[in-house]
Amino acid sequence: MAAGTRLLTPAPGSAWALRRPGEPIAIDAGTFALATLPTSPFWARRYIVQFLGSCRGIGAGTADTAELLVSELVTNAVRFASAPAPTHRYSEHAGMIWLSVRHFVEDLLIEVYDSDASPPVLTETAEDAENGRGLLLVDALSKEWSYFFPPSGGKVVYCIIEIPMRYRLSDKHPGPCGTGYGTGRGQMAQDDN
Repeated sequence: MAAGTRLLTPAPGSAWALRRPGEPIAIDAGTFALATLPTSPFWARRYIVQFLGSCRGIGAGTADTAELLVSELVTNAVRFASAPAPTHRYSEHAGMIWLSVRHFVEDLLIEVYDSDASPPVLTETAEDAENGRGLLLVDALSKEWSYFFPPSGGKVVYCIIEIPMRYRLSDKHPGPCGTGYGTGRGQMAQDDN
């Protein structure tokens, strides 16, 4: 779903908005702060793999898709964040990126904040282009994606990845991430996407 077809508001269950009645409740959630450095996509992938590896109800295909989309969104944040946000003492010249992931019964919500207030643009790229396909992948592999501008400035780009029915946890007994009950991976021989 193209971002232009939605109002520019946080997704239901967003880490950037107060929960409203009737919105989903996250089974588990995590946030990871990164600097706008070339190594940030690597560390974001490491984080999402570790986070989803400790979650029940996430199949390997969903985790692989999440890893790819996190990498693309964080890469775009590093590339296009023009004005640095308030700097962290360990990084004098880098802005900040915030990665948020929220695991719901039916889907994953991935949000990436950066200090650049320019909206993301979904564009067609030439076949031989070396970059420019990030949002095309996000558009193709997510159930929905969009962006919004938080009151503090910058932007948040988010995507929602649907969890296949056979991996979904009951919303009555979700068993949050890190409980030691296993991930549910490897229980089925076929891919979950």
